[in-house]
Amino acid sequence: MGSVQYQKSARRFYIQVYWMGKRYKIWRHPITGEPFFDRRTAENQLGRIRTEIANKEFHPRYWMPESPMLFRVYASEWLENKKVSVKTWRGYKTDIEKYIKPYFYSQDIRHIRAKHIRLFKEHLENRLSVKSVYNKMSTLRTLFRDAYRDEDIMRVPPFPVLSPGQLTRPDSLSIEQQESIVSAIPGRHRPIFQIGMEYGLRVGEARAIQKDCITSTHIVIKRAFSDNRLKDTKTHLEREYELTGYAKDMLGSMPKHLSPFVFVRDDGRPYTNKNLNLIWKDACKKAKINIKLQNAFRHSLGCQLADMGYSVEHIAEQLGHTETRTTKRYARSSDEVLTKALEDRRAKIIPIKDGLTTK
Repeated sequence: MGSVQYQKSARRFYIQVYWMGKRYKIWRHPITGEPFFDRRTAENQLGRIRTEIANKEFHPRYWMPESPMLFRVYASEWLENKKVSVKTWRGYKTDIEKYIKPYFYSQDIRHIRAKHIRLFKEHLENRLSVKSVYNKMSTLRTLFRDAYRDEDIMRVPPFPVLSPGQLTRPDSLSIEQQESIVSAIPGRHRPIFQIGMEYGLRVGEARAIQKDCITSTHIVIKRAFSDNRLKDTKTHLEREYELTGYAKDMLGSMPKHLSPFVFVRDDGRPYTNKNLNLIWKDACKKAKINIKLQNAFRHSLGCQLADMGYSVEHIAEQLGHTETRTTKRYARSSDEVLTKALEDRRAKIIPIKDGLTTK
């Protein structure tokens, strides 16, 4: 189970361990990197080694400089090997490099406990919004769950209850405002914006519509662009919609071309996010309305349907939400709609002399 030795020439202690038929000498604290100048420090670390051996966690590499169990090393390796969409990976990278790794920098991931997680959450809450704290904590929890799955740690430390906070109603456009902006877009580019608004599509979904997605009666959403890479939709599910009269007229008026994509630029290639946003911002400037393209497509349809009285379930089905919690934010009616509802409530009541009667 190892021993503590003293080397006179170096004037320091070291831990000697026999493991799998080989002798290893450990000269430094695995986290701080400090040499063992006194016996007590070395013996404390030897106690940790014995505990790891008893728990079948010990490996000499973990006790060498830049141990793979140091959080800064483990998190970087996890990030490098994490297989997710490009957009999700970039979010993970920001969370890890900017917030999580600097905090847990020299800690051994195997020794991080619930108290450390709670203090990290409090550290974030003093600096970030509720939604941002939720995102950073979710990334950390994902890392720990992966570490447990790979048997690098014995258990996932308990996390405090996480909540993204109350989802507020997103910025949106009325159908009249949508038409105002669309009319400011050059006719050559209007169709992709019109289809995106008609069905509440994600921008990447509208860009990815191919001719095999269009029949005489239906449109099928089964692909999406993510950083210019063609993939499945965000939920990996296909959505089929019946063609509305508006959509039929718009698609029927488009010029023919050889590209497999329905909506293409002048060079015959599909639009990029950059292309669409430049066109959109220019049209918004002309219409004197400022709103993001995603809000003009997806969020606007959700809010419009909610204000028309459609149920959360109906809106979720239209937008392809797998959880209605996301959809409920559209159900929070705008101030204008609430005010009109209060006025309509009394619209059928008229005062008569000293009393009230219904009309």
